[in-house]
Amino acid sequence: MQYRKELWTLIVLLLSSVKAVAQTASSFEQLPEYPFIFISNDRNAAVPEVSDSLFNACARGIQFTVNRTELRAGESFIPLYRNEVVPILRQKGLVLRKIIVRGAASPEGPYDNNCRLGAGRTKRLVDFVTSELGMPFDPSSIETGSVCEDYEYLIVLMRQAGDAQADIVQQIWDDCGGDERCCKEKLKKHDNGRTWRRLLKQYFPTLRQARVMMWFGRMPEEVELMNLDKVFVSTIKEPEPLQPDLTQHLPLLPLTPWSGVPSSGVEEEASRLPLIALRTNLLHDFFYLPKFGFAPSVNLQLEFFPRRGHLTYNIGVSVSNHRHWSTHKFFQVRDVQLELRRYFKKGHPYRGAYLGAYAHGFVYGIGFGANSGWEGEGLGAGFSGGYTLPLIKNGHFRLELMGAVGFLATRYDPYVWGNPITGDIDGKYYYDYHGTASKFKKRNHVFTWLGPTNLGISLTYDIVYRKKQKGGGR
Repeated sequence: MQYRKELWTLIVLLLSSVKAVAQTASSFEQLPEYPFIFISNDRNAAVPEVSDSLFNACARGIQFTVNRTELRAGESFIPLYRNEVVPILRQKGLVLRKIIVRGAASPEGPYDNNCRLGAGRTKRLVDFVTSELGMPFDPSSIETGSVCEDYEYLIVLMRQAGDAQADIVQQIWDDCGGDERCCKEKLKKHDNGRTWRRLLKQYFPTLRQARVMMWFGRMPEEVELMNLDKVFVSTIKEPEPLQPDLTQHLPLLPLTPWSGVPSSGVEEEASRLPLIALRTNLLHDFFYLPKFGFAPSVNLQLEFFPRRGHLTYNIGVSVSNHRHWSTHKFFQVRDVQLELRRYFKKGHPYRGAYLGAYAHGFVYGIGFGANSGWEGEGLGAGFSGGYTLPLIKNGHFRLELMGAVGFLATRYDPYVWGNPITGDIDGKYYYDYHGTASKFKKRNHVFTWLGPTNLGISLTYDIVYRKKQKGGGR
């Protein structure tokens, strides 16, 4: 019986979609490759009313990063619309007759914040699709809406996937009479939260979206269109600012104020791509060595950002040159390191958590007193990991926490003040060697280490940028 009910529900949904599409097709033709676009050569063709089933069947759009409203430059809809759809419309000489945009948020997080996200995502997608058209249009042709927590579309997705729990979610939604807050509470409690956690992982990312349907045709004779270059009137109200809900873990991020001029909506940073960043480790800058004292080093690292992807390439140098002749204390180190990093943050390729692999070579001369000194060379390699977070709004100045583990091997010789064989203090340093001088060979000792090799609290600043690009493209 359950399978028959699911099949019947699916048939009803498909029939309603087919009926709505058939009604639309009487005046407008749907582009097969782009189901969200309808065109007509009839100047007086009336754009039909759009049902929820038609919108869910045909609309396409953008998915967003959790708790964000910026369009992501890597979204497939952006080049599809910009490079494929818009040229077709211009070639046919059509004008915009109607546009419907609906934005939504997934149910996790504070309800009021989800309402803000839904409205903000709607605005972003309207900005993008209208600015890319490059043609005049009537502002009243824009129809917008937003959903705080889109349970209806969640049920559609579950039925499309043949999810066995679609009827359960449908029943909870019906029992709540369309009350989103009620539905959230009941879903969280159902099956001790197991259903909620599965939906969160499997379906919620798709619900963080804004979708669009558009109708184009010949310019109706009775409508006088405004010039896009001179005026653009928004039909979307800017969401009211919210106070943070400290009981939730998701931060509330303010929307960028809308200037009234359409823009692509892609993150601002995408128009100013970093090429090279400069980094310094504060723990090395203010290094204190027991038995020696204050021993800061000059340490600099350059990080190169490729045009695409999440990998970066790093080269660093560290130089210390502390010499205290009166106490026979020395701390002289030269280190060169290469590192490959892979960042994991979605929406921005070079922020958040990362893992890396490194290799380095070094030479050193270290002394803690007249009878305790060593000099040598070594190599090392291992793995690093850390987390970066912005210190300023645009993210070009960052704080980084990092650690590294690996293998280190060095060959070295100890040295002392004065002749170790005769005991004469002649004002010179000698290798601490007691054999025959003619048989002496440098680097008689070996030391190896496997374990922690570095810690860092670093400051990073982007110092070189790529040429500005319209609309991003990372």
